[in-house]
Amino acid sequence: MIHITIGTKAQLIKMTPILFLLKKRGIAYNLIDLGQHSLITGDLRDEFGLDAPRVCLSSGDNISTVAQGISWLMGIFIRSLSSSWIREKVFLNKGGICLIHGDTASTLLGLYLAKRGGLKVAHVEAGLRSFCWSEPFPEELIRIIAMRSSDLLFAPSKWAFENLSAMGLKNKSVLMPGNTGYETTRMSLSKAIDLHLGMKDFCLVTFHRMENIYSRKRMLFIIGLIEQIARELPIVFVQHGSTINQLRKYKLLDRLEKMENRHYFRILSHSHFIHLLDTCRFVITDGGSIQEEAYYLGKPCLLLRKFTERDEGLNRNVVLSRFEEEKIRYFIRHSADFVQPLVTGECGCISGAIVDALEQYV
Repeated sequence: MIHITIGTKAQLIKMTPILFLLKKRGIAYNLIDLGQHSLITGDLRDEFGLDAPRVCLSSGDNISTVAQGISWLMGIFIRSLSSSWIREKVFLNKGGICLIHGDTASTLLGLYLAKRGGLKVAHVEAGLRSFCWSEPFPEELIRIIAMRSSDLLFAPSKWAFENLSAMGLKNKSVLMPGNTGYETTRMSLSKAIDLHLGMKDFCLVTFHRMENIYSRKRMLFIIGLIEQIARELPIVFVQHGSTINQLRKYKLLDRLEKMENRHYFRILSHSHFIHLLDTCRFVITDGGSIQEEAYYLGKPCLLLRKFTERDEGLNRNVVLSRFEEEKIRYFIRHSADFVQPLVTGECGCISGAIVDALEQYV
């Protein structure tokens, strides 16, 4: 059987085309929700019309603090001390292969459970590297562990495949025709969405990475940047719970709330967000998946990071800010210069290549 572990919003978004194709081909699979973002992933399943997971290891609020994350991990880890519990309750006494995705705590947890359960492991979106241990942390470390420990590595680009080869992992790596996120982006863009904005020219802002929101210095920098842009252009701010918590802790939330020309959205459906991204003048973010989605849409993107593990759009529509003020000012003044054509390609070929490689494990 093919087992698929997901825990975060981004993981379910990237796995959605694979889940659709498995169902279409009548291939049995076991979707395991690890519960890192259980409320969000539940909403996403409804949005995409996906089947409910066979296994849910945690439920309740989405994890938005370090303390909640530790509690969630410890709860599953204690139960997983019994390998028989893993085989029976997580993998339903079925062998096969387990898909993990990306570089989150859920990636590491899925890897751990699969190995203790005696399963092969396939890493989707393997080969991404920032080549900096501290940024993003702990994602770069998790990626290294996941890639070295997995039995099969799906590289979404030639650059990622070359990274795996340089790590001595070429023999278990497979070059894919792209990233499954492209297929999900196209799927969401095809849906009719009313944004209810009343405007068509705005800056889209969202940020949530630990190295940013747990640094008061960086939060001050970002809020100052948003204030600067809002003097000339409406801001649409998509909020993450963890970001709001830290803004409140640093007493910066009032500055954001008092800002004129600013519009709030809570976490959105994927289709709603993709249409916002497609409509905005430019996006400011620290999200790797949003970097990708901006690349697919040819949308100017200012990345609030010093390092990125992705090469999609870099030096074309994507500017890696490194928090350098001159670089940021240039991007804002000349954002139209960073518009790129919409990426086009055949949907289904990426997820199809992955499912083709997995069928031997059914």
